[in-house]
Amino acid sequence: MRSRKTQFAALAVLAAISATPAFSAPAQSVAVKIGYFNLALVKASFPEAAGSEALRVQAENQLRRDVEEGNKSLQKLQEDKKPKEEVEKRASQLQTEINAKQRALIELVQTQQALANQTIAQTVAAVAKEKGLDVVVDGSGVFSGGDKIVNSGEDITDAIVRKLSPVAGLKPGGGGPETKPANPPATTGGK
Repeated sequence: MRSRKTQFAALAVLAAISATPAFSAPAQSVAVKIGYFNLALVKASFPEAAGSEALRVQAENQLRRDVEEGNKSLQKLQEDKKPKEEVEKRASQLQTEINAKQRALIELVQTQQALANQTIAQTVAAVAKEKGLDVVVDGSGVFSGGDKIVNSGEDITDAIVRKLSPVAGLKPGGGGPETKPANPPATTGGK
């Protein structure tokens, strides 16, 4: 019995010794190159992305007009004293038509947005690789600590826009050096 207690005590001592920080490997500092960009500006400069937003607005407006026209036709049927069954049948048809249009337009808009986002993501990855960046963030999406990114990171917005320009069939932009954005990432905390 005594040997079991001794073995247990020895294991407890070994476990305590191996868990102490003095015997663990020291933490190493790793340098990370950070880049940031303004996604809203990139999207505004990239016709594919801007076009998907315009398409979304156009689709919403078209659906709104279709609903208004449908309501007017139902109102006309009621004013003409058409049988209740006829009005309900027409209302059901209109609802089915509008639902189908809505699904088709949503799918079209989502496809356009996904293609634009995919192109932007690939371009960001290419620029990051060219510049040797380890991490790239959308500067407008940083709510805390953004000042550290601006001070130690690299703004690659212009490079992304220039690289997207040939993709969109536009003439590449000015070609000057990258500059810090007029509106740095939003921050709520200090350094």
